[in-house]
Amino acid sequence: MGLTFLTTKGRELSKVIQQKNYSFLSTGTPTYWPTDGNIIPGLLDFFVTSGISSTYTDIRSSYDLTSEHSPIIATLSTSVIARKPTPRLHNSKTNWDTYRQIIHDKVNLPIKLKEHEDIELETKNLLSLLQHAAKEATPNSDP
Repeated sequence: MGLTFLTTKGRELSKVIQQKNYSFLSTGTPTYWPTDGNIIPGLLDFFVTSGISSTYTDIRSSYDLTSEHSPIIATLSTSVIARKPTPRLHNSKTNWDTYRQIIHDKVNLPIKLKEHEDIELETKNLLSLLQHAAKEATPNSDP
């Protein structure tokens, strides 16, 4: 995984990381979520390290949605950190036409979102629908 730096200071940092043979820890996902829809979310948070193997580190996002920023949390261990495979809702055999059809058939578009509770409920309903559609459209990959 590599970081792409878009600013002069960012490119300078990248050059130092390469010259000094440093490493970085990152989730690889955006940590800045601008409210302006014309601005692309950016990866602003990462750790620069030296001499620390990634097998002794764990990096996670903190999804406290109180701002435009999602900080990251790094954990360093004295022993190798065992990693569980990331759970996936889909695999290479997912039937995306089936997925789209299930969502098309079951999504309820004329919803009134006047209160905070309405938004919370419909967000949960949408997530549930997306998960259900993925499960229905994806054959079990277990032997």
